Order: sequence, then C-alpha cells, then structure tokens
Amino acid sequence: MKFAVGLALLALGAAPRAQAQAPDLFQVQRDAAAAAGERVRVSADNRRVDCLGALQALAAAVGWNLDIESSPLENDLRFASVDLNLADQDARMVAQLIAVAAGADCVFQEAEPVEGARPRLHVVRAPSAETESGRQRLRALAGQWYRSFLRDELRYEPLTEREGVEVRMNLGQLLVDSGDLEAAIGFFTEAYEKRPHQHVAAAILRIAECHLDLGTGNPDRAQQKQHAVEAEQWVRRLFERMPNVPEITPATVLLGRALLAQAFAEPRPELARDIAEKCQRELAARVIRLLDSVEMLDVWLLAGEAQFFLAQADRVFDTMLTLRESPYFGDMQPRQFLDYHFLLGYGAQGLGKHDLAMRSLEWFLIHAEADRRRGQAYVLLAETYLAQQRFVQARAAAVEARSRHLGGLAADWRQRALRVWARTALALGEKESAFLELEQMVLRGEEPELSLFLVDEMLADRQWQRAIAVARPLTERDGAIGDRARFKIVNALYEQALASRHLDDFPPQAIAIAPRIQDPELRARTATMIGDAYTRLGKLEHAADAYRGILR
Repeated sequence: MKFAVGLALLALGAAPRAQAQAPDLFQVQRDAAAAAGERVRVSADNRRVDCLGALQALAAAVGWNLDIESSPLENDLRFASVDLNLADQDARMVAQLIAVAAGADCVFQEAEPVEGARPRLHVVRAPSAETESGRQRLRALAGQWYRSFLRDELRYEPLTEREGVEVRMNLGQLLVDSGDLEAAIGFFTEAYEKRPHQHVAAAILRIAECHLDLGTGNPDRAQQKQHAVEAEQWVRRLFERMPNVPEITPATVLLGRALLAQAFAEPRPELARDIAEKCQRELAARVIRLLDSVEMLDVWLLAGEAQFFLAQADRVFDTMLTLRESPYFGDMQPRQFLDYHFLLGYGAQGLGKHDLAMRSLEWFLIHAEADRRRGQAYVLLAETYLAQQRFVQARAAAVEARSRHLGGLAADWRQRALRVWARTALALGEKESAFLELEQMVLRGEEPELSLFLVDEMLADRQWQRAIAVARPLTERDGAIGDRARFKIVNALYEQALASRHLDDFPPQAIAIAPRIQDPELRARTATMIGDAYTRLGKLEHAADAYRGILR
C-alpha cells in the first residue's frame, strides 16, 4: 500500500499564480455510508498549485461550502503555491495542510440537520500560541495528524507499529490539554494494552490522573466516587506489576488522592472515616519504602489532609513539622504552600498554638483567592482571634465566614461558623441581637447542634425559660441529640429552681423527664441533680434513692 505523509508543502512563500484548476484536481474515494465531507479520502498528483485554487477544488470535490475569513487572507492564499503528492488521505487533513502552506488554518463547521445542508470549511489566520483559542486549534491540528497516523489501514505498517505507542501517548496528552479526558483515557488505555514497552507505567499514571480529574469536575458524588475507585484500581495495578519503577513515588501520590477523593464523595460518615484512615495507613506504610524525592512533599500533604478529614489536629501539626524538615521544602509549588499553611494553621489552632495558627491562616487567606477552603480558614481564624481576645478581628472573620462562605461549608463546619459568629457577637456585647438571630435560625430548622449551643449560652445568661423553649423541640428526637436536649432542660429547671428558691417544684418535673434519657452518664448526672434537690429539701431518704438511681 502506498503511504504518503500528507502533502509535500514545498513553497510557503509567494509564487506566481497557477493556471485555473481543473475540476478533477482531486480524486475522491467516499464511503457510501458517509455524509458529505465525512470519512472522505482524496488523492492528487499536481505541481505548483495555488492554495486558493487547491482549496476551492477540494471543497467542490467533497461537497463543502468554502468561507475565507478576509480579502487579505484570500490574496495570501492565491499567491502561495503547493505541490500535491498524496494518496488516499483524509480530506479534512488535506484541507488543513493546504491552509498551513499559505500560513493559514481552517475550522470545520458541521452541516445543519436539514436536507441539502453541507459542511462549511472556514479558512482563517494561523492559530497563535499566545491565545487560548490558538492553542486549542494547534492541539486540534496535531490531534488530527496523530489520528491519521493511527488509522486502521495503517496500523500494521512497520513504522506505525514501532511508533504507535508514543503517538497514542502524545495524542492522549493533547486531549488532556484540550479537556477531552474521556477520549484521552481511551488512547492511554490502548498504549497500555500494547505492552511490553517503556511507556507502560506512564500510561497507567495518565489513566489514573484522568479518572481523578473527571471525578473532580463531576457534581454527582456517585460519579466522583466511581472515578476515584477506577483511579485507585489502576494505581494498584502499577504497585502489583511494576513495584520497582521510578513511577512508584508519583503513583503513591495518586493513590492518596484517589482514596481521599473517595472519602470526600462518600455520603456515609462512618465509611468515609474508614476510607480516610485507610489512606493514612497506606501512605504511612509506603512512605518508608520511598526514596527521598520532591514528590514526597505531596505524600506528606496528602497524609495531613487525611488527618484533617479525621479531625486529628495534633497529627496534622506533627505531619506539617515533618514536612518542614524536608530538604525540598523551599522548592514547593504555590499550590503546595497553600496546602501547607492551611494544614499548619488548622493543626496549630487545634493545639492552642494561637500565634502560629494566626500567622499561617492569615498567609493562606492572603494568597488563596479562589481556594475552596477559604470558608474553613475564616472559621479557624475567627476562633483563633477569639482565643487571643482580639474580639473585633474575630468578629470580622466570623462575619466573613457566615456572610460569604456559609453555603459552601459542610454541616459540621457550618455549625462551627455559626457558633463562632454568635460567640463573637456575645463577646462584643451584642447579646440580645445575637440571641434573636440565633432563635430565628433555630426556628428555620438550622442544625440541632446550633440549638444546643444557643441553649448553653442562654443558660449562662440565666435565661432559663428561653433556653427550655429552644431545647424542647429537640426532646422528641431519639439518640444523642434528644438526650442532650432533655438533660439541658433538667439543668435549666434545676438552676431556675435554685435561683427562685422553689426547689419543691423541681424533683417531680425532673423525674418526668429522666426516664427518657438513655445516655448512662447523662442519666447519672440527672439523678445527682435530683438527689441534691432532695438533700436541700431535707428529704434524705429520697435523696439516697436518687443518688442510687431510684427516682420516686
């Protein structure tokens, strides 16, 4: 079979205009099942053909409408010539190569879905690598060449057989750069299936990366998890089959990313924690066997992120100190510095190292303009300022977290944001307005933890009836939330009875609630309060029974 590498594009400069082109300049081989301009292949053998005439003849032969961007470009096409020496080549590739010969490019517009409509060939100025649209067109041009190289009818050519793996890897990377990750996975998988060769490990890594990126960009949590599982499976394939290749270190990073992505996408909290703990164990087990390299920075950061997911502030802090000792610390990329400062701030805040936490979180917020963790950072910074008694700064950070980032926070962080917002308001003497707004949130069905927080604040302010009114809707719940609400009502009744010196009312009120408290510790504390009340009333026999848990 004759193989011609497209066109011999010999004359890129100005040349005398050739004779008017004959209508049979191109011989067309058309798939009978194909629409106009699709899967059409052409052959030609002519010298010194002007590019404008060549494009016109090609468009007429295959059934395209031709559209040239401007008159100056048309003149450039007319005064540039090309030698046509090709056999059985894709018509669209030929059109692009003719345009390139004149310093131009072309874009294809598919036919409208109406009878008689034809594809349109737009000839435009050459793409510029300085613009995104130009880069996209250059990638598309390269991609078309790679695809032509890999066509079925060429697959068994010796040259194609030798170079096909590298071509597939290059085409896959072009598709990644263009955002077509699904298609890229297909070409990387083909390269992997051609093993053995030197690109096997790289193909596995690229497939795993594509799956992770597909999951990251998918709003469906089930799809996010599925892509993360696929990525994990591909990485484990590398661990099992090629445990000694240099790619093991980046593969460890990808394994950590895949496991964390599964944890974040898992809707069941307990299972999500199990996955995060598994991630932590896997990284800890593998890091000992890895050679010290710059990729280890990401391994430590992923370990810290898993510990952050598990709310292990002390371990996060220790991991960031270990990372700080790495000889590659100064070589970290901007993304890695953001991760480091956020995690260090979180760990330091959890351990009460407030000055360090403040500096780390402030640095993070200055440099992380579009980071998804900004809301969490403002919550942590508000809590840090509050611990330092910098109430005005704490209030500003808390208001920022609540007003601009509350909707993007998970439930537990949303509760922390609302708590610190209320605490900063109370610290600045805005007590009544804070209580009123918190009550409105509770009535709107905000998180139950927020209701319990409000109850505690009202009890501290000696507003017992108000606290009881906030807690009462939660007493219908089973489990820990309901038990805590019932206990807080008992506590409010006891404090109120002490303050009003009407302890006679308290025991029967508390005894009516106590049997519904299932938590052993809270039941014991309730019985103790009842026993204390009986003691103060001089009913020592009743008090002794209450202390033993017998309520009457």
